[in-house]
Amino acid sequence: MRERLEAVVGDHSIYAARRQKYNTGAKIPFRTSRNPLELSPSQTREVGTIGKDIANYFLAVDVLYRTDERVRAMLDTGKPEIFLTDDSRPSRYLFVRPDIIITPQGFTICEVETSPFGLALSEVLNRGYRQEGFETLVGDNVLAEHVQAQTSVKGNIVYSTKTKSYAGQMTFLADELFSGEGRNWQAHHTSEMIGQPGKDMYRGFYLAESLTDPDVATVLDSQMANGGVLLPSPTPHMEEKANLALIWDKRFEEYFKRELGQGAFDHLREVIPPTWVVGYEEFFAPGMPHGLSTSVDLATLSRARRAFVVKPSGFGTNTSWAEGVKLLHEQSAANASAILQGAAQDASGLHVIQEFRRGVKVSMTYEGENGQDIPMQARIRLTPYYSVAPGDEGRLVAIKVTGCEHTDFIHASSSSINTAVTGPNGR
Repeated sequence: MRERLEAVVGDHSIYAARRQKYNTGAKIPFRTSRNPLELSPSQTREVGTIGKDIANYFLAVDVLYRTDERVRAMLDTGKPEIFLTDDSRPSRYLFVRPDIIITPQGFTICEVETSPFGLALSEVLNRGYRQEGFETLVGDNVLAEHVQAQTSVKGNIVYSTKTKSYAGQMTFLADELFSGEGRNWQAHHTSEMIGQPGKDMYRGFYLAESLTDPDVATVLDSQMANGGVLLPSPTPHMEEKANLALIWDKRFEEYFKRELGQGAFDHLREVIPPTWVVGYEEFFAPGMPHGLSTSVDLATLSRARRAFVVKPSGFGTNTSWAEGVKLLHEQSAANASAILQGAAQDASGLHVIQEFRRGVKVSMTYEGENGQDIPMQARIRLTPYYSVAPGDEGRLVAIKVTGCEHTDFIHASSSSINTAVTGPNGR
């Protein structure tokens, strides 16, 4: 399978390690499996149900932000004036991507992303396994057709110094998905786009980078000032981890029940762990755990009782790729107290706290150097990409899986298995 995936990648690069010590020198810098992950019938149905519900929730959050001053005041925390959205500039995204952990309770959504990092890898994996005869959950050309239906015939995919590790994935997207007959998209570093306004732009960088990277700031200012199309749109309120807390905010329960329906509301409460925004504890619908009154008080609990995750919410330099994420049950009481106090005192952005749900171990195998199958008891993260296009909300357009052992941080790395996803009897 490694050779097959290398052929699909072609002259592109999957990932260039940001630190030399993690550089494997391999074209496929992760473990490969001969088989995709096979989901059960109920799990396959759940992937579809989550897609419809999370896409509609994502769109409902955008409407809520634009119509409720309480949400707007909260989600605008720490953001420069240039990004404070008005009603005349609607949000535009190609997809919404929840990170789904397989837990004893079933599927658990720990985050929702809109950035393209990993999208190309999903397509590489899907193509490779389909070429080997597997019937994956996403058919041939589904992602390319979706992307091309939502974008113009010409444009640029732009990455930054921070995200240049994914430059090869950006060129793959431009060449293999965004381009086609009568279409021409190219991938460029932000420095190459200075003084080049006009073409539509797909953003392979984070909005918060404009605070620290002059090239990013210049490109964003130019694109927005000249009215050029920018995808994902410069609407950082839609990229906040705090959005998942809104389903658990008692102030908005009736709104979401009305917009989504009672069934979808209840379903999202099942798959999104209890989550609240630090400083807004009074609105957390279930009430603070163990009778506590503030988030800082979680540090007084024993490790077993403080199974919670603290995360910076969105607009900042340490909010991507699990940077800044802290598992409180892995910390000493003193460290947990410092983390929580820091979150409570940080006025530059929001922080969220989420109930931790540990993934179950799933039997997987990966290909060893000598071609043998090596077993792994892996914790699993599914990353499905769902359309948010009008009339096509919730359709699955890409999906991949990552399996890790010996860690609760499930992420793509040289020691993880990355593979495609199939339903029952997927060959």
